[in-house]
Amino acid sequence: MNPPVITDYELPVARWATAARVRRSRRAYEPQPIAGVEAGRLEAFCREYAPFDGARAVVLVEAPPKIFTGWLLGVYGKVSSPSALVFVGDRRLPDAAARAGYTGEAAVLEATALGMSTCWIGGGVRRAAVTSLLGLNAHEHVYSISALGYGRDHATVGERATAGMVRAHARRSPDAIAPGYDAWPDWARAGVELARIAPSATNRQPWLFTQTDDGGVRLSFEGSDTPVISKRLDCGIAMLHFELGAREAGAVGSWELLSGRDVARWRVSR
Repeated sequence: MNPPVITDYELPVARWATAARVRRSRRAYEPQPIAGVEAGRLEAFCREYAPFDGARAVVLVEAPPKIFTGWLLGVYGKVSSPSALVFVGDRRLPDAAARAGYTGEAAVLEATALGMSTCWIGGGVRRAAVTSLLGLNAHEHVYSISALGYGRDHATVGERATAGMVRAHARRSPDAIAPGYDAWPDWARAGVELARIAPSATNRQPWLFTQTDDGGVRLSFEGSDTPVISKRLDCGIAMLHFELGAREAGAVGSWELLSGRDVARWRVSR
């Protein structure tokens, strides 16, 4: 069986690329859930947007506190929010985490464009509570959630301290994640630049981009995978960022999902 491919499709490239550049994770929220026209638009988006089989994003307009453990991986900052995004994947698929990461980041960027605040949460989720709340099937797994709501006007002391602990704004150099970066085509460098600012668990940035013989780009992760929050999830997020950057620079293409430490390959169609 051939690896699954996302065929060419329309993306709101300018809208999401702008959202990717301005978005900041927020851990402190106003108490009211999302509401109004924007909330309806986000719910409709999550119902309709499914670039992969076996992955979806779900909006919880009212997120019960029981779904949050209160902490990110035990030490990275207390977080809860009045609403939430839930990223679900079919655990029977070997690449389900990457599918969920890509789909989830699309929902996060759309929420950002609609004026909402978000924060990816992996280790701070009570997955059993979310599974029960949504009535998920046995083969469906909650790969991550995002806090969702309206961030407070100013970052709290706790938010600033947490950002410092994980060096939230520190980014690996282009050459570190894309060897030979300076000689890459303009569109590929643009993709790498936007992928550099993609969120990842504890800001670990595990992705590695390499050129392929057919002029495309392969995305892999470095080191061994991790059990609670898969590096494939992080790479799924980076996939969308890379694609937005490449398309913004004029390269249209599609992703082919791979196996092992190789997550996906981007092939340019025009």
